Amino acid sequence: MKIDVLGCGSAFSRWQNTSALSVTEGHHQWLIDCGPTIPRALWQRGGDINDIDAIFFTHVHPDHCSGLTALLNYWKSFSRHKPLLIYSQPEQRSVLMQLAGLANWPATSLSFVIEWRDSTACWDWHHWRIQTAATQHEMANLAIRIDIGQESLFYSGDGRPTSESVALMAGSQLAFQECASLTALAHDASHGDFPGCLALFQQQALPRLGLYHCNDAILPALKQACLPYPGLFVSEDGLQYDISQQQFFHIEYPL
Repeated sequence: MKIDVLGCGSAFSRWQNTSALSVTEGHHQWLIDCGPTIPRALWQRGGDINDIDAIFFTHVHPDHCSGLTALLNYWKSFSRHKPLLIYSQPEQRSVLMQLAGLANWPATSLSFVIEWRDSTACWDWHHWRIQTAATQHEMANLAIRIDIGQESLFYSGDGRPTSESVALMAGSQLAFQECASLTALAHDASHGDFPGCLALFQQQALPRLGLYHCNDAILPALKQACLPYPGLFVSEDGLQYDISQQQFFHIEYPL
């Protein structure tokens, strides 16, 4: 399983793309979230318009979904033909359908079929096992775990960890947890913080935990705070990880 950090920034980051990952295994590829800067990140990487099989949305705040219009419009403009799966919480689907409708306006259809699917607690896609769990966020958000054979990825989306999301994270080889604050936030907050992330990292004995969706102002101090803890790191745009090889790469893409 290969992970590409398309973006790791907060909603209004001046320096980083909005938070999203692509997950590739063989000829299969998923996109997790698609904020406003993610289409450009994908275009910078090249690839074929039919590469992505599915998009999973953790939730529909604009920084996680508003790039869908541009991405679908691009695929239509260059005649994508492969059907696309879009997984979402059913009660949030109307927002995504409006974004998809704008992508082909004023035409009535795209050049490819979109198959809308519910994000449930657990399902299989080919030989991938997909699981989700709710986090504590101002909008209902689903963390996601992908297991392919012995390889596993956890991605929190937005929000403070819950007992359910912590259980889903357990045993993952690579995990990403949203961390908006360097200092502790209130227990009823909608975002994660560094003290909580550090406790998770240590209690779960995670081999690698990437912090992301961090406010720009805290990034230098947050990177310093992670240094004493091997495996705990602040994620960066362009970071790539091959789980089978247990190896990180970093690629700079031109603006």
